Amino acid sequence: MAPRFVRSTLLAAALASLTPACGDKEVRPSLDLLTASCAGTQPLAGVTHLRFRVTGPGLDTPRERVSTVNWTWMEDVPTLPPGLERVLEVRAYVGVPDQGGQLVSLGRSVPFTVLDGEDEPNPRVRVVLRRLGEFVPVNLASDPRTCSLPAEARAAHTATTLPDGRVLIAGGYRPEANGTRPVSATTELFNPAEGTFIPGPDVGARAFHTASLLPDGRVFLAGGVESFAPVALQSTARLLDPTTGARSEFTHKVARYQHAAAVDAEGHVALVSGRAADGSTASEMEGFDATTGLFVSPGMQVHRTDVALAVRPDGMNIQIVGGVDSLKKADTDVSAFRFSTDSFMFLAAGTDLRVGRQGAAVAMLGRADESPELLVMGGFDGADPAEDARPVGSSEFLDGVISVREGPALMPRSNPCAVTLPDGRIVVLGGRGTSIGTTYAVPWVELITPHAGAQPTVLGLSLMPQPRVWHTCSALPDGSVLVVGGVDDSTGEIRANTEALVVMPPPRD
Repeated sequence: MAPRFVRSTLLAAALASLTPACGDKEVRPSLDLLTASCAGTQPLAGVTHLRFRVTGPGLDTPRERVSTVNWTWMEDVPTLPPGLERVLEVRAYVGVPDQGGQLVSLGRSVPFTVLDGEDEPNPRVRVVLRRLGEFVPVNLASDPRTCSLPAEARAAHTATTLPDGRVLIAGGYRPEANGTRPVSATTELFNPAEGTFIPGPDVGARAFHTASLLPDGRVFLAGGVESFAPVALQSTARLLDPTTGARSEFTHKVARYQHAAAVDAEGHVALVSGRAADGSTASEMEGFDATTGLFVSPGMQVHRTDVALAVRPDGMNIQIVGGVDSLKKADTDVSAFRFSTDSFMFLAAGTDLRVGRQGAAVAMLGRADESPELLVMGGFDGADPAEDARPVGSSEFLDGVISVREGPALMPRSNPCAVTLPDGRIVVLGGRGTSIGTTYAVPWVELITPHAGAQPTVLGLSLMPQPRVWHTCSALPDGSVLVVGGVDDSTGEIRANTEALVVMPPPRD
């Protein structure tokens, strides 16, 4: 589930009572609007009109103003009453809005607070205008026509969106044309407000590991491959505080890679399935309690590989989805468990998928006020594509812990990257398809929108410039998606995806 972008708890408590009221002093935010890009179609190309739109709690309807492209701050940026979580959105049109004009670019601020008081300064906000649906390299905020690149090319890494909106990119391997795969121990922090990649602390060489965001903002990095020739596994886990840089190291009871991880609302991390160094299944489940710093090994086992884990909307129950069983068949089983003191407790009830699948993705569809649901997407319907296993195009809702129901049809692929946007929609990117027994990375991108009482709709977005698998996708505070790394083997040659791309989906309304 995508994390919420939160502010200081103390500030929120102090301002919780602020609501628009007669006599409140209204404030016009100071707007820094970035309208250039380092590549692709320029955001203002062909644009004739802009719509400035502010939303937030206590505003029954958005505050809006429409101007020509030659806007001025005093005339066109709306004034606002005091309140929390204000978002300033700028929409760019070719033609007059509401008179047939076409929306072509969009940008949003991060949520900001308008304080109540005569002497309070106008809030300063930055909006980066982006062409809708177009994948472009990240650009520097200080020099928008300069592209910003990660320090390393990575695949099978992790990217964790932090509570402040930054993204922690960790580990992975570097795809080489000769087939070698050097493993990285480094991290980088992407700052979307500045468009910069800043080196972070080393976390031990690891690829095909997991990274779990804890409720207190720390990140738990677990397992992974330390080297591929020969295969050696990372025996340690790291608990990293991205704010202070503090690190703690722990030793696993079971070394594993290509496993699944999930964290509950209390900060317990579950590690399930994966592979041992010899390729066999790492069956024993393991848990980590961040409050005590202790691992839990209750002796329970899951005899499947390539499973997915999903945390229910209650934040406590965790579901194990699909995988490949001991008979090398794609499993349909969906079982649920939760942490109980120093052990796990499996729930008596379970269900089965309509289609057995391994290498699936699971993400939450819908905002918190829309009764969000877990959606299972993609996967292979067998263990080995060389033996006629095919990518799955159907999706399924995990309807509680005791049933499933049919979801929308998607492009058939395994190992896609799926991310929930702040507005509750899901973007699914890349993955692996098949052709005559061989697999290859795909460039497909789809946007899934929920509808109350009806089946979600699926919109195909522009293809990624390069196909990608073993990449990451991260929701940024402005509603755009950051795509980092991965491998492109679609032409038969191994190519690293060196650029970090960003794409702005069309708005939900």
